[in-house]
Amino acid sequence: MKFKFEYNEKIELEKPLILVPMERWNQREIDEYYGKARKISAQIPSRIRQLDEQYMEKYESLQLNPDDFFEIMEELNGISSKISELNALYLKIEGKHLQSDKK
Repeated sequence: MKFKFEYNEKIELEKPLILVPMERWNQREIDEYYGKARKISAQIPSRIRQLDEQYMEKYESLQLNPDDFFEIMEELNGISSKISELNALYLKIEGKHLQSDKK
């Protein structure tokens, strides 16, 4: 086996794990890898949008519950970490940064 995909609970998606340098793969293996990897990367933008919404909801709750500052900030940091990991995964798979559609 030259690669595998492992489910990552933090980001709730599979992540590719390359076990043998791609230079040693045949065309079928390359096609199989990129086919599966691109299906995963196609899920990333919507997952990030969901997390952005969660982040904003938590941030707004901070305004209403200032006494819960540290707990809410910990949750915000967790969401930010997931978004960062998803962006890094997208870059790893696609070879480019995910573009924001916000203006």
